[in-house]
Amino acid sequence: MKTIFNLMLYFIIIAVFTSCVRTEISKLPANYFYDGTYIDIHSPNQKDWSLMKKDQTQIVFAKFGDKYNESYIARVVFFPLEKMNSDKELLKLLSESAIKSSNEERFTLLESNIQDDPKRKYPCILAKMLYKDKMAKTKKGNKEQLLMQVKALYCKDPKRKNSDAGFMIGYSVRGEKISPSFDSEADSFIQGVEFKQYK
Repeated sequence: MKTIFNLMLYFIIIAVFTSCVRTEISKLPANYFYDGTYIDIHSPNQKDWSLMKKDQTQIVFAKFGDKYNESYIARVVFFPLEKMNSDKELLKLLSESAIKSSNEERFTLLESNIQDDPKRKYPCILAKMLYKDKMAKTKKGNKEQLLMQVKALYCKDPKRKNSDAGFMIGYSVRGEKISPSFDSEADSFIQGVEFKQYK
């Protein structure tokens, strides 16, 4: 089960956050509200975001930055979890898996900060990482070395207490330099996603 879970985290953090933002579908108003069955989701609270994918397991928003090699991804995804004996054990697995999921041939982990998040009323960890992407694909189609900032909240799904399920709220940006507004933008998106019963 642990191998399967690590592969899921690999897909979440790396494959989605670093895939080139494709042709935009339709622009969304800032902070657009999606009223889900039991979870409420707001799109990022900035202009020019587009909805790229929405199904039973995930919702993905994307946009290009001001420069040709800047791209942003915001995502909410549900995924299977390995059954744990306690919340403490679960949080430890989430923390370890977030770091182990990197593709070292393409990505170099420069910084990481992973800690429990006491703001939610269910088990969560907040992961913040900085990578060097050595083969980042830009809007022009060429490859460059770019920085990738990632902030993601990983939690046990509180709605399905008797099943092994989790969810992730993640935000990332790639570009030549560190984005000074990254933390505030990521925090705003993460805070805009919550289960109805906890609002």
